[in-house]
Amino acid sequence: MQEFSMKNVVTGRHARSVVYLALTAMLAACGGGGGSSAGTPVVGPDAGASSPTATDSATVSLKLSSTTVTAGAPATVTVTVVNKSGAAIPGLVVKFSTDANLGAFSASSALTDANGTASVVLSPAASTTAGADTLRATVTYGGTDYSGTTGFQLTATNVTIASFTSDVPSGTSLSAYGQANLTVSLAGTSATTPVNVVLTSSCVTAGKGTITPSNVTTSTGKATFTFRDGGCGAVATSENLQVSVTGTSLTQSLSLPVASPNASSIGFVSASPNSIYLRGSGYVESADVTFQVKDAANNGLPNQTVVLEPSVLVGGLTLDGQTAAVTKITDSNGNVIVRVNSGTVPTPVRIKATLQGNNTISTVSSALAIAVGLPSQLNFSFAQGTRNIEGYDIQGTANTYTIIASDRLGNPVPNGTAINFIAEAGQIEAIKQSALNGSGIATATANAVSASPVPKDGRVTVLAYALGEESFLDTNGDNVYNDGSEAGKPKEDFQDLGDVFLDRKYDNYFNATDDQFVPLGTGDSKACVAATSPLLATDVSIPMKPGTCSQTWGRAHVRRALQTIYSTSAAYPLWGTSWPDNAVGVGGVCANSSTLTTTYVNDVAQQAVFKPVVGTQLYGMPSGAALTLIAADANTVAYNPMAAGTAISVTATDGMSVSVLGGTPVPSTSTPSGVSLSYKFDDKTDEGTMTISFRSPSGLITSVPVKVSTRAYGSGVVLSSPATQDQTYRQSLAKCSN
Repeated sequence: MQEFSMKNVVTGRHARSVVYLALTAMLAACGGGGGSSAGTPVVGPDAGASSPTATDSATVSLKLSSTTVTAGAPATVTVTVVNKSGAAIPGLVVKFSTDANLGAFSASSALTDANGTASVVLSPAASTTAGADTLRATVTYGGTDYSGTTGFQLTATNVTIASFTSDVPSGTSLSAYGQANLTVSLAGTSATTPVNVVLTSSCVTAGKGTITPSNVTTSTGKATFTFRDGGCGAVATSENLQVSVTGTSLTQSLSLPVASPNASSIGFVSASPNSIYLRGSGYVESADVTFQVKDAANNGLPNQTVVLEPSVLVGGLTLDGQTAAVTKITDSNGNVIVRVNSGTVPTPVRIKATLQGNNTISTVSSALAIAVGLPSQLNFSFAQGTRNIEGYDIQGTANTYTIIASDRLGNPVPNGTAINFIAEAGQIEAIKQSALNGSGIATATANAVSASPVPKDGRVTVLAYALGEESFLDTNGDNVYNDGSEAGKPKEDFQDLGDVFLDRKYDNYFNATDDQFVPLGTGDSKACVAATSPLLATDVSIPMKPGTCSQTWGRAHVRRALQTIYSTSAAYPLWGTSWPDNAVGVGGVCANSSTLTTTYVNDVAQQAVFKPVVGTQLYGMPSGAALTLIAADANTVAYNPMAAGTAISVTATDGMSVSVLGGTPVPSTSTPSGVSLSYKFDDKTDEGTMTISFRSPSGLITSVPVKVSTRAYGSGVVLSSPATQDQTYRQSLAKCSN
């Protein structure tokens, strides 16, 4: 068992006495030292910092840049706060005061930084204050206040401003962009009481000059400054200067006349926007044109009178609402802005700006374009990415449709012109906004895919239209349509456009039962007058419903239509409308012909009879030759091409060499394209079979065999004795009947 020594144990009343004595000794050990400019740290009870420990505390130290403070030479007060271990305490609010209220601070409080320091400027409460006072800085740390103190001396400032002059001769003005030396003389200064002199300037405040330096501390009774003009005379007749003594109410003013700089040039700044459109077009019809008058230092010159006039005044074009030259005054930056409003005539226009009273100072703006804006029928162009897509049997085959929209002068229509798209089959984006591409061309492209329902003939009409104007022939070059009512201006030929419809058969014939009328609300019901000039002739790409015209030139929905072929995946190649010379069959009977629609005229199908490659035999052929055929699809109604991109190849039996001479792959086309093949037998072979294969873009392969023989047929066959089966068969062959 461990033994305890009672002499090491203090209990009861004696224990309490020991604790009391220990605490008293600790507090005595914490006593402060003597005073100095660094101040006297005062430590309070234990407290925390942002998260102080139970035994932490703070020490506040003060330093003055000078223990003597005057109105002309204030002192900087720097406070440092550290914890018990000497680490800086950031983020504490330090409050400043003086015991006798003889001092004034640039701020009554400040926040300690990452180094635990905070600074303010100490000045006399009044310039005439003299004596001594105690500076006190207090912080709260962990709920307890800690303070530091130090003493400082105040010396009274008893100065006056004796004079404030410049070196510019009396009765004259400082030249534009010139320099003036300024002198301030003080009375009552001494080497022990320096004062701070501050100079302010109305021109500097306006950004039209500089002062160097902005303030001077002097004990000699003299302060000098330099003022450099920055064109102040353009906005004021004089420079108003004021000098003051820091910490006092002393001020004195000086008015210095300054000359205005002369105008040296006028320049074009901008036209915003640089293109506008005809009045009533619904697009932007006005632009602001800006010029700037400058002096010799290239600075903008205000209050200058500028005469502005357009290069042309046609069609009601105006400047600031006037149909003549206008006069305007430059603003504080030397700028003058004039508004140009378009008229009814498209034209480039330039604005001439001239300084009033000095015709040698003049300039002309860059060209401001006044465009028509509305798309014109003749300049509404429509194209598709691919004319024949594999869309009859496959849903989702993509295609694109692009409009290039121009006004009557062939210029781009404004960005955001709405183009509408509709399609007979598949799916197409409804409305696209025109935008200038990288080449500055106004286009709108709609995406589309194949989808049901698909017309039996596989031919799909796609229509695009937009609000625009009818085209006309501007025979007198005035860019305005003339209806013949004005003397000397004969009536001009134009396109009389009626309502738009979706022409399903793509034959420029309106079928009220089958075709889709697009109700655009024109409300006209007159017969459409055909233009005299072939330049204005309409065709299948400009569908319009009869009896819906106005017979007058004006706005209309411009339109374009085109046709896309939805090709089948399978091929059904054709020889054409007649058999090859050496195509034969038993008794002259060959494979069944196909009757297919090639086009429509006035709603009536135009058909032709085509001879299929399938089941063809070619006898009496040379040992080598070229053959041509047509790469048609398997549509049983219409004469359609295989889909663009279909690859064509050919193989043959032994002893026969074959190749594709041309026609692969199938191009983008609205009508079936041709294919050229060649064959050649070797010396030991006189007949064989070549197999023609068509691989669609989706990968479906259609293979068609064709027998080719150099052997005779019909009456040209010489029978042996006994006759062979082949001889007998060939003797029964005759040319296919067309």
